[in-house]
Amino acid sequence: MKKTLILGLAALATASLVPLAEAGEVKLGGNYFGRWQAYDANMIDEAAGTTTGEGYVHDLQLNMDMIASEKSHAHMRVLVLDSARIEGADLGSVSPTAASDQVTQTTATAAEFGNIPDPWEIRQAWLETEAWGIGIKFGEMPLSLNDSILVGDDLSSNGGLLLSKTFGDITAVVGNIRINEDSAAGASSREGTGANSDDANLWATSLFGKAGLADYNLTLAYADLGKASDFMEALEGVCAASNAPATCTTTDGSNLWVALTLSGKLGAVNAVATGIYENGYDLAVDTTGAKPKNLWEKSGMLGALRLNGSTPFGEWNSYGFIATQGFNNITNDNMIWSATWDQGGPGNVDLMNVFANSAGAAGVGNTSPSENMSGLGVGLKVKTGGWTINPMIDYAAVTKNSATDTLDSAFGGSLLLSTQIQKDTTLLLEAAMIDPKGINNANTDNAYYAQAGVQLVF
Repeated sequence: MKKTLILGLAALATASLVPLAEAGEVKLGGNYFGRWQAYDANMIDEAAGTTTGEGYVHDLQLNMDMIASEKSHAHMRVLVLDSARIEGADLGSVSPTAASDQVTQTTATAAEFGNIPDPWEIRQAWLETEAWGIGIKFGEMPLSLNDSILVGDDLSSNGGLLLSKTFGDITAVVGNIRINEDSAAGASSREGTGANSDDANLWATSLFGKAGLADYNLTLAYADLGKASDFMEALEGVCAASNAPATCTTTDGSNLWVALTLSGKLGAVNAVATGIYENGYDLAVDTTGAKPKNLWEKSGMLGALRLNGSTPFGEWNSYGFIATQGFNNITNDNMIWSATWDQGGPGNVDLMNVFANSAGAAGVGNTSPSENMSGLGVGLKVKTGGWTINPMIDYAAVTKNSATDTLDSAFGGSLLLSTQIQKDTTLLLEAAMIDPKGINNANTDNAYYAQAGVQLVF
């Protein structure tokens, strides 16, 4: 499987408008989320015990919307105390500032107290407007594409420029996402190569429209990784580590993705189908003059289907996906199939994501859980007595194992219960467990979490 390489790319979405408001208005909103949690996310039998924990965690998200008019506005998303531990007491000389002054602590002290998150993180800041009928979106923006599989928004920022135009029932979006801007002289180990060759960009075009009974989203994305960029240096490293030859020398790097998502109703069932083709990275030649042949260079495909509908006692949903061994996604995406995959919130323990990202060569894992992975799941959402009850059963497996894999598959599920205890204030009780299967004599261990939390939306 592929070694870790987080490209931090982005894709496209139409510019979304905030609710109508008076000109010059500044709106402030967000949510505070605190929870108690106990977990063991370790997949291999108690290896160092580094993925177990128990305690209180919390975060605060602030959403600021600066509105000049219906079509012209700016936005900022700030995360405060992201997954920070709740702790601190004045115990005299044995109580260091790093432990007892959590709210204002800005410097991590990993040696004694673990990594303490910076308290203020501006995750996104962007402008939306329109000029002569063309929509403009500029800055560090949230983007989601192709059912959040090609690109998903999890408060990540994607810096660049998007232009959109609607023609009847079709909206076209084109954009340039600045993946990485190195110094004008070149990346640190490649000085003197010039400003153009040390940058990395994503160029993309996306169409949104309706064809017959189905809505569609068609995307063409091209990554242009400059020969002197940090990403090309990283690709050389993973090329060498992933497969012979021992050294890869790349002179240029590029990749191409084509994705199509169709959504609509099939009788009483809502369906969303996504297909993605990835062309493989151009890794030029290795030190012997031969073109490298490994999982980065190979092309790949992903197919996914999501279904949901209603029953007399609630709602049901299901999903399935499969990605080939050579598939590389644009980002280290955050596919949200269920809480077993992506729990969200402070201190989130994403068990299936942990499994998928641990099931790679030498235990290092994939770039993202959508690569060389297959999954199935089914769940219900029932409302009774003021509570929402959401059980889910999930299964995931490596599409094609390699000789150095440690994990093969995992079966498990999650159970979420929630109820509103005050206006815009929700109590959440959550639990999940998965049972991974090891290969090559790997001793596996069940992973779980149990949590109770309160979320206030304002």
